[in-house]
Amino acid sequence: MSTSARSAAPTRLPARSRDRRPALAALALLLVLLGALGSALLVYRTGERTEVLMAAGPIEQGEVLTREDLRVVEMAWDDGETQLIGATAIDNFVGASALTHIPANSVLAPQMFTASTMAPAGSTQVGVLVPLPGRPADVFRVNDIVRVFQVPPAAAVGETGETEELVTAAKVVSVGAASTTSDSVHVTLLVPEADAPAVIAASSSGSAALAVLPADTAPVVDWRTE
Repeated sequence: MSTSARSAAPTRLPARSRDRRPALAALALLLVLLGALGSALLVYRTGERTEVLMAAGPIEQGEVLTREDLRVVEMAWDDGETQLIGATAIDNFVGASALTHIPANSVLAPQMFTASTMAPAGSTQVGVLVPLPGRPADVFRVNDIVRVFQVPPAAAVGETGETEELVTAAKVVSVGAASTTSDSVHVTLLVPEADAPAVIAASSSGSAALAVLPADTAPVVDWRTE
């Protein structure tokens, strides 16, 4: 074949590569749909709210729970992540004792309470009526550590007399509301059983006196926490 014949043959243009834009657009759409689905699932999970128990007011260490101490709130909660007390378990915790001070509006967890009595063996709770001369000017608070004395009635009104120490260090477990008709304050103390009769006698005769000790003082008997 001559050179002129080959030159006359039509020249073939290179094939145009396939346009990939539709495939990329489909992939982008799929990613957008997956992202939207994930967001919807997240919103759905966040919107799954469960009723749990919250402290209606401050709960002191050793306090026995009543229904009035508890309230029900709704919150997002995954029971596999955090141990909280569901509202349906309220009957299981009414009557339980607080292991520590719990501030008001705290969401409650099972570890905060014990169903068994917290007072150790050989101890008892004693109510004491303390007249104005037998206490500091400041009001007693729960968990204060106090020294319990018995003073002769004459000493309570300013005269001299012998004072007897009844309990070296007792924990205050509750404080009664201030009376508008009396200068006396009612407190409940955790004391050894052997000392209870003398403390009760001093309270009955109006000769009980309490001195507040430093906060780090160890009481003679304390709540069981295990």
